Amino acid sequence: MESVEDKLIVAKLMDKIKICKTRNKIVNTEFLSMYQKEILQKELNKLKIKNYLFFGGYEGAEAEVLVIYPEKYELDIVIKNLQNVIKAIKIILPKEVFGKYTHRDYLGMAMKTGLNRNRIGDINVSEDGAYIFVLEENAKYIADSLKDFTRLAKAKIEIIDYAEVKIKEQEFEKIKISVQSMRLDSIVSELARTSRNKANELLLEEKVFVNTKCETKASKSLKQNDVIAIRGIGKFILYEYSESNKKGKIIVEMKKYK
Repeated sequence: MESVEDKLIVAKLMDKIKICKTRNKIVNTEFLSMYQKEILQKELNKLKIKNYLFFGGYEGAEAEVLVIYPEKYELDIVIKNLQNVIKAIKIILPKEVFGKYTHRDYLGMAMKTGLNRNRIGDINVSEDGAYIFVLEENAKYIADSLKDFTRLAKAKIEIIDYAEVKIKEQEFEKIKISVQSMRLDSIVSELARTSRNKANELLLEEKVFVNTKCETKASKSLKQNDVIAIRGIGKFILYEYSESNKKGKIIVEMKKYK
């Protein structure tokens, strides 16, 4: 059964499609989570719409916007137009604070600008600073607001084209767990190194997210490439899993974000 949120996402999609067709123009959504992308992908397939693309500023971005364009448009024109959709805010820190700020720090500062989370895309962090992907229409406001933070007073902050961004490859720690089934509560129990009952408590306390959607259903079955985040524990990608071992358990390989 669709939630109110799901219905709203689909309704906004229908509005974008209508504008694209009636005004003959390229349109885009705000940044979408993995869960929201899944919903819209299903709807686009159902409607048999092919003139669209998802893009987040770089290949492999987690948060992406959906761009819908008129059928007569060539793809290279659409790609060129992406510069008018997404920008990146480049932050270079002074040497005395290299390595001091985490993804959470940068996100926290960006959110204090008062904008909704869906106006901000991925944040790629390195020792000497970060790149924050944002909607072009909000780029100047966010950049100017970041300059007002004491922690970034000596940092160099500028707006650049997304193509100029040098992405730092995400680092992972590989983890192997063995579970009775691919149920969410079973996997959360192993990742959090706790009992099945405690894992269910984490679910009910809305501390578990699957593909960025808060998930409370213990029996939800997980699959390859699902992203599981557990507040206070970490964020993981379900890399692959194999047949049960001699003890009747399934061996699951996870990649934990560092």
